[in-house]
Amino acid sequence: MKALVYHGYHDMRLEERPVPVPQDDEVLIKVRVASVCGTDTGIYQLKEPTKRFYPPLVLGHEFTGEIAACGRNAKKYPLGTRVAADPQLYCGECFYCQRGDINMCANRASLGTSIGKTTDGSMQEYFAIRESAIIPLDPRVSDEEGSMLEPLAVCYYAALLGSFGKGERVLVSGATGPIGLFVIKFLKIMGASCIIASGRTDWKLEYAKKCGADEIVNIRNKDLEKTVRDLTDGVGVDRVIIAAGEGTAIPESYKLVRNGGRIVVVAINYCDVTIDPVQLVVRNISIMGSYMFRHEQQLEVMNMLAEGKLKAGDIITSTCPLSEGVQLFEKLVTTGSKDIKVLITA
Repeated sequence: MKALVYHGYHDMRLEERPVPVPQDDEVLIKVRVASVCGTDTGIYQLKEPTKRFYPPLVLGHEFTGEIAACGRNAKKYPLGTRVAADPQLYCGECFYCQRGDINMCANRASLGTSIGKTTDGSMQEYFAIRESAIIPLDPRVSDEEGSMLEPLAVCYYAALLGSFGKGERVLVSGATGPIGLFVIKFLKIMGASCIIASGRTDWKLEYAKKCGADEIVNIRNKDLEKTVRDLTDGVGVDRVIIAAGEGTAIPESYKLVRNGGRIVVVAINYCDVTIDPVQLVVRNISIMGSYMFRHEQQLEVMNMLAEGKLKAGDIITSTCPLSEGVQLFEKLVTTGSKDIKVLITA
């Protein structure tokens, strides 16, 4: 079979590998669609390998496929079942897993990473994964939308975290990538009365508007703080959700969120941040990290897709066969790329 293998900085190779044999508790997946995440392109650009993403490694944690073979003890789903999966390979036994906080599991592995142990991901024709991670796809959900079940659940979790409920006013900072755009979609579904989207690229901000943002702000040429004040009668937004951007986004959010408001950080930025604890305390502001999701969020998202309450395919900008994956990664990290969400087909 063919596999797209990460070997280091700007070093992606298409290789021939034997088809994996599923272990007793695993199923073999024949991949139909693998969705490219910003994490994948970020790994591709790492100057030095890290323990979380150590080459050689097959990337990819967003996919749809079908069950092609089953291990001896994997009897829950018949061959040919269309599936996605929870890429968080949590232990199920620790303190956090017992509480349902699988995203906090300290013993987990993760598809397409070296977290816990190297676990090759979905950017290959076949891969094996434990049966308990499998999520059968609703027949009303397409392969394309199903491949985005994982990032959709990430964004749904972020949209729910610290929510003030229907009618809240929210700023989505860095709303020009899939995470920010999906967060906007969920805020709209949840009944937010005013959604402000900020970013640095006009054509990407137009996507934010199409996804449900009431106001878009290119911070290169428009005063974000003034816009927020004007739209909230000088009070500030209930929440700032940081979906992308630099470390300065957190301290800058102090100026944008109201007293008693919340700052939700879903973007991962490897940097130090200076926080004014006086502002934090006297204004009763909360800063919350949003990492991955609980298992039920993927199921809820799939129901939204199946019932037509949520549409995700409108941010897919291109598809690419696995055989052209090497060129695809180089294209995606090139300045001037016009892609938002790209899918790889087997």
